Amino acid sequence: MQRYEELDSLRGLAALAVMIGHFLLVFAPIAQNTSDLSFFDYPLNLFKYTPLHAIWGGHEAVIMFFLLSGFVLSLPFFSNRQQSYSKYVIKRICRIYIPFLVALLIAILMREIVYVSKLTNLTSYYNNLWVIPPNVSSIIHHLLFVGNYNTTRYDPILWTLVHEMRISLLFPFIMFIIVKSSWKVGLPLALVLSIGAEIMLENFETKYMTNFVISLHYASFFIIGALLAKYQKELKSAFSRLHGWRIMLMLIIGLCFYSFKWIGYGEDFHDMLMPHSGDWMTAIGASIFIITALSSVRLSRQLQRKPLLFLGKISYSLYLYHMIILLSLIHLLNGELETTFIVILAFVASFGAGALSYYFIELPSIRLGKWLTGWGKKQSTAAVSGSDVSSGA
Repeated sequence: MQRYEELDSLRGLAALAVMIGHFLLVFAPIAQNTSDLSFFDYPLNLFKYTPLHAIWGGHEAVIMFFLLSGFVLSLPFFSNRQQSYSKYVIKRICRIYIPFLVALLIAILMREIVYVSKLTNLTSYYNNLWVIPPNVSSIIHHLLFVGNYNTTRYDPILWTLVHEMRISLLFPFIMFIIVKSSWKVGLPLALVLSIGAEIMLENFETKYMTNFVISLHYASFFIIGALLAKYQKELKSAFSRLHGWRIMLMLIIGLCFYSFKWIGYGEDFHDMLMPHSGDWMTAIGASIFIITALSSVRLSRQLQRKPLLFLGKISYSLYLYHMIILLSLIHLLNGELETTFIVILAFVASFGAGALSYYFIELPSIRLGKWLTGWGKKQSTAAVSGSDVSSGA
């Protein structure tokens, strides 16, 4: 099955954006709402409330993750190479859950080792992280992905993996509909899930981002990713008619959709479409990026450069560990070093932790999944071979 290296790089860039965003939120000028100030009065707003926010847009990157997951997971279904549900689940557990579990345990361990007292000199977001000690109930919630619980308690990025795993388990059933029908069914299905979730959320507790209803909303973007994969030939053909400045215009339009949350922040027209309709704006922008990455020879070539491919390889581990590294170093070195230096040190260390996790946790977990799902086949092959030998003796 074809591997789309460009999409690996896009995932890597999205993970990098999440990390940059989290690290910048350490600083009050970035974290504070300054949307009422003009660009002339507060030039930093050019970085905060324009399409430039895409450089450090964490939530936007999460929508990109979900689209990419839907795209990649759907490919075997379209080529009629899907595995049995049991094998699919085993591979997803090994691919997502085992690295997640290791990161969770490391986060709890590091919190117990380095935490002394609540921080008071950073932004409120960071001052309130790792404040509550671990307990059995919270750990069970994290292990089972059930309930409406606080995923910022140990590693603040874990909420997205709760939805990723839940949706992954249901994805083969969704694909039965997508494969058998056209986009005229798939797109309305995605909209119904998203709008339905928004209506239901009015009557559900949404204190935390792990509500089951929110998973329905995010499942819609898996569907959009699957539709992009299904109709990629048609979309590439349409893109091929664009040349020169039209391609650049398309990317600018995509960037504006992708960063919609921050353009006109606080204005009435903006608030009418937030939060869930705003995710759809981001999804449109992310879809444009994905199709452009697959269609543009020039962009594809850039995305297949070795540094970006490496970033794509370690993207999951980088995503898992960057906040653990930052929080550990902040609690360990706060008062000993300037905050800026701690953030820079954490930035560099996160790449090292990501690489180590990729080679020593992710890859072995992936191999375990392949071994577990291929074991029965190997046993059957061995039995047949043994039977043939006996017959020939």
